[in-house]
Amino acid sequence: MKAPTEQATKVILAGVHLKSNDLVATSESMAELRALALTLDLDIVAEMVQQKDHLDSRSYLGKGKLEELAALAKERAAEILIIDGELSPNQAKVIEQAMEIMVLDRSQLILEIFSEHARTPESRDQVELARLHYMLPRLVGMWAHLDREAGGIGLSRGMGEKQINIDRTLTRNRIAKLEKDLTRVEAQRATQAKRRKLQFTVALVGYTNAGKSTLLQGITGKGEGGENKLFATLESTTRKLTGITKPEILLSDTVGFIQNLPHHLIASFRSTLSVVREADLLLQVVDAASPIRAQQIQTTEEALIEIGADQIPRLMVMNKIDLLQDPVEEIILKKTFPKALLVSSLDAKSLDGLKEKIAEFFKQEMRATELRLSLDQAKHLPQIYQLCMVDEVNYEENAIVLNIHATPAHWGRVQKLLEEP
Repeated sequence: MKAPTEQATKVILAGVHLKSNDLVATSESMAELRALALTLDLDIVAEMVQQKDHLDSRSYLGKGKLEELAALAKERAAEILIIDGELSPNQAKVIEQAMEIMVLDRSQLILEIFSEHARTPESRDQVELARLHYMLPRLVGMWAHLDREAGGIGLSRGMGEKQINIDRTLTRNRIAKLEKDLTRVEAQRATQAKRRKLQFTVALVGYTNAGKSTLLQGITGKGEGGENKLFATLESTTRKLTGITKPEILLSDTVGFIQNLPHHLIASFRSTLSVVREADLLLQVVDAASPIRAQQIQTTEEALIEIGADQIPRLMVMNKIDLLQDPVEEIILKKTFPKALLVSSLDAKSLDGLKEKIAEFFKQEMRATELRLSLDQAKHLPQIYQLCMVDEVNYEENAIVLNIHATPAHWGRVQKLLEEP
C-alpha cells in the first residue's frame, strides 16, 4: 500500500457512534473505513465521530456537526467527505449542499475499490451490476432542477420526472442485460464443476486481506501472493495441490468479506462465489495478528450463511502467526481455537502441516480396498493412479496387487475400467 502522494485526493472521514452501541465496535468500523480509504490511496486529512442517541433522519450527522465539518473541509482543502454508514438519497443531497464537496458513503467507497480492482470482464460486469442496483433508488432528485428551473411558465414542467423515468428504464434494461450475462457465466461454472466432480475441491474463504492469495501461492507453489490491500482479489483463482493425493485437489481463492458488505454486492458476485458453494472443504483463513479477528470470523460466518455455504465442512486456518508480537498470543490462540491450524505463509513447515490436514480430510472420504489386476489389466495402472491413492503395490507371478484408497465414485470408475475387454 503506497503512501498518499501530494496529488492524492484529500478526504475527511466521519461516523456516528450511537450511545446504545458498543464504542469499541464503532472504533473498529472507523479503523476499517480508514483502511478502505487508504486502499484507494486517498489522503485522509481529518476524522470525526459524532455521538448521538439516534441518526438524524434528514442529515445523518445533524446540523451542528455538518457546519463544523464544512468549516473543517475548507480549512483542510478536503475534496470528499466519506461517511461510515449508508446514506439515503435525501441525506446525501442534504450533506452535499451543506458541505459543498462530494459525499460518499461506505457502500460507494467499497464499490469504488471493487471497480478499481476488477480485471476480468466478469468482475467488471459484477461491479457495474452492483453499482446500478445502488444507484437505481437514488435517481430521484438528480433531474429535479429541471422542474425547479421551469418556474411558473409551465412549458417544461415535469421534464425532471420524465428524465428520471428515462434513466430508470435505461438502468433497469442494463441491469437485466448484466444479470442475463452473469447467469450464463454461472451456468458455465456449473458445467465446469460437473467436469471436476471426480476431483476434490477446496475454497479459501475469509475476511479481506487475511492472506488467502499468499497462502494459496505458498501451498501450491504457483501464482503470486496477494497485495497488502483490501479486496486485492475479486476473481476466482484455482490451482492444483499436487503431490498430496489422488484424485487431484483443486484449491480456489475468491473475493474476501468485510463488515457491512452491501447485500447487492454479494448478490452480484454470486457466479464468482459459486466456487465456494460447490466446494468439498472450506479453508476459513483468519488473520491471527488482527486485533479484530473475532469480529472478522463472525463476519465471514454470516457471509457464508448468506451465500448458502455454511453447511460445508470447514477447517479454520489462523494465518500470519509470524506477525504475532508476543509468544503468549500463540498459546491463547491455541486454547481459544483448539481445532484451528496455526500457519505462516512464509514458513514451509507450517504449510506442509496444512497440506497434511487437507489430505487427511479427503482420506476420511475414501475407503481402503485391495485391488488385484491381471497382467492384461496392467494397462489401466496410469488411470488407477490418477483416480486413487495407491498405498502399496506388490507384483506376483500372474497378478499385480494394489492397496488403494478411493472414494465410492472413483471406485466405480475403476471397476468400469477393469470390465473393459
